[in-house]
Amino acid sequence: MPRQLFTAADIRRIAREQKSELLFLSPDDIVTPEARDVARELGLQLIHQAPGALKIPSQPQLSGSLAQRSLPPLKMILGSSVIMDPFGVGLATPGTNVRLKDVVTSSDGSSMAAGFMALDKGEFPWTLTYDEVDIVLDGELIITRGNTAVHAGPGDVIFIPKGSSITFGTPDKVRFVYVAFPANWNESG
Repeated sequence: MPRQLFTAADIRRIAREQKSELLFLSPDDIVTPEARDVARELGLQLIHQAPGALKIPSQPQLSGSLAQRSLPPLKMILGSSVIMDPFGVGLATPGTNVRLKDVVTSSDGSSMAAGFMALDKGEFPWTLTYDEVDIVLDGELIITRGNTAVHAGPGDVIFIPKGSSITFGTPDKVRFVYVAFPANWNESG
């Protein structure tokens, strides 16, 4: 059988047409790195069959799914090198500078997202359509929901459940890491 090259466009088309979570490939087939990323994002498992195996087995022969599954690479972000972008312009109280940068997303093969957020003196209202954990790096973070306010300092962790209408605030400045589930937090709704 001739060797086949699978691109990201091929994987998207196959996922649409096949409506299966498995794609069986011959041992010689080539899958581009972008195609692997797209398959992971779409929940499509790529299985390279052993030479001489049946073309489409009724049950995949997975001896330890991690051994067969390609894991995404480890990723490290140097916090000191992150440049945050303006975020939520027009939502914050006047004079409040809100900045944010996603550093782990679904394109990394993650079901969770993570990033950095910073606020200068003031408040920023937000409604979460996802679960979030905030870890304060420096400054003071005040999360207000209804009549409840939580004050957190460096090293403190706050969990904010999905569906919460909150206000992020700080009396001076704050910088924190957020972890959100699902990874497409900014598309949830």
